[in-house]
Amino acid sequence: MLQIQHASSQEVCPSDIHPNCFACSTDNPIGLGLRFIPIAPRKVQATFYTRALFQGYSNRLHGGIISTLLDAAMTHCLFSQGVEALTAELKVRFLEPVELDKRVLLEAELISKRKGIYTLEAQITLEQKRLALATAKFLCPK
Repeated sequence: MLQIQHASSQEVCPSDIHPNCFACSTDNPIGLGLRFIPIAPRKVQATFYTRALFQGYSNRLHGGIISTLLDAAMTHCLFSQGVEALTAELKVRFLEPVELDKRVLLEAELISKRKGIYTLEAQITLEQKRLALATAKFLCPK
């Protein structure tokens, strides 16, 4: 059973920053519709239903969508800190196939900030089993 921790019911999605975002906009008809909530001071989470619309290989979520989910989780983690930053580096590890027709848990955490570079980690899990992991570095635009 998927367990979601709620530290706050306040969603983290500043629509004025990116009103037609593929990951989180409610105005984008082909988007993912993600809704992140803070669950700790430096951590957010969301759930995502892996629909056939986003299939790669048979009964598998496309790797590009997996990468997008992880990137979006980390971006929204920064939003929860009041930070607008751009992905400078993204490393994804695909540990297990992400099957279709499942509700997976997305989590991201801010690990550090050093010299204007934010380092974050994110994961996709199903029933507490890690399916994909990512680390990323983000920079604030000038």
